[in-house]
Amino acid sequence: MSSGRKGQGRQKIEMKKMSNESNLQVTFSKRRCGLFKKASEICTLCGVDVALVVFSPSGKTFSYGHPNVDTVIDRY
Repeated sequence: MSSGRKGQGRQKIEMKKMSNESNLQVTFSKRRCGLFKKASEICTLCGVDVALVVFSPSGKTFSYGHPNVDTVIDRY
């Protein structure tokens, strides 16, 4: 009995910096939203204080903090 597989399945992608500037910005935006969502989830589920500061490839700064970025950084 053959399993009937036709493809190779999911392949591991090598981690390296993207060369296409447009794709880099789009990927950064999507990953940033996911990272902030995960930080929010850990705050809610575990009751911890979190501060997250991210610098985009274009130089903009994005931050997330619970209860506040400044409060958490001052405590640290």
